[in-house]
Amino acid sequence: MVPLLLSLMFKCVLILLCMVTHEIGHILVARYYHVPVKKIGLNWMGMYIQRARTTGWPEISTCLAGATMNLVLAIVFWNILPWFALCSLTFAWVNILPIPHSDGQHALEAYEAMHRTPTTPELHRKKAA
Repeated sequence: MVPLLLSLMFKCVLILLCMVTHEIGHILVARYYHVPVKKIGLNWMGMYIQRARTTGWPEISTCLAGATMNLVLAIVFWNILPWFALCSLTFAWVNILPIPHSDGQHALEAYEAMHRTPTTPELHRKKAA
């Protein structure tokens, strides 16, 4: 019974490490681009950060930084702790999916905004200025 509990606790710590590393990735890139991080928290879905939004590549980079950190963890631990590597890999690909409120969705929105053609009223305002 004790080895089972220890194994379960160890896996919970590894999952927490996946989450912490993911959020550290966001924080590091946000700081690099001077994007304010307003809050770091934990809710029923896991850890999260609240930060100011930016535009263009700084926004895309910040959104994808967490998944990138999880990919790095997966590569580093692939031969050492395969279960942890798969857990980290799962965190990465789930977070880059463009589902509502995900990092992938925010990155996709930032990318689309970069390549959006200005509407006619916006063009007229730019010409008048």
